[in-house]
Amino acid sequence: MTLTQVWGALAVLLVCPLLGGLPLIDGIGRLTLGRRLSQLGTGNVSVSAAFYHGGKGVGFLAILSEAFKGIAAVLLARAFFEEAVWELIALIALVMGRYWLAKGAGTTNVVWGIVVHDPIAAGLIFLIGGISFTIFRDRRLGRYLVLGLLVLVLSLRHPNEPELIAAAIALAGLLVWIYAKIPDDLQLPTAHGKSDTQPMFRFFGAIAPCKPWPNPSTPAGWEPKPPTSLS
Repeated sequence: MTLTQVWGALAVLLVCPLLGGLPLIDGIGRLTLGRRLSQLGTGNVSVSAAFYHGGKGVGFLAILSEAFKGIAAVLLARAFFEEAVWELIALIALVMGRYWLAKGAGTTNVVWGIVVHDPIAAGLIFLIGGISFTIFRDRRLGRYLVLGLLVLVLSLRHPNEPELIAAAIALAGLLVWIYAKIPDDLQLPTAHGKSDTQPMFRFFGAIAPCKPWPNPSTPAGWEPKPPTSLS
């Protein structure tokens, strides 16, 4: 490893967590709403919380701010390293900072980071994930399916780079762990959200895990499934 790469590693491992922890969404909320998003609803400082409490304008500003972080992290790694694995390491560091410092999952950061990291892989993930989502119509399953596709597609595109595959698995696993730790803003009452985003939350709020058989006369052999909590 050259001296430049040593500095690059320090930049990725130190700058990216701080970049992820920048409270841009909370700042946008304070400027536009006069209140901190961390004090509203679930307490998440996320893109979906920005849409819910602030409406489309605030939500789109939140997307831009988090997209900037993901893109910047990948480009920072690319400036120092030719190996693509460092771009995923940068995203891992970014997500860690996003969760521990800014109380968010970092989904938007990863989405836009992967778009810059490998546009073809991103396109395949979005296409297959979107088709699967329309079939299963389950928020939690769809979320995990996309993370599985992230690992699978990157593995197929880089079969001779085990370190990149390991980084993709680590990134997906980190997001799964974070999703289990934070509440889901899409479960907030639709009627309490901004009117211009209520249709979006009504749509996603209707997409939930399978519910028990609605007919009182349950068919023979059918095992009613209890409602599953989305955390």
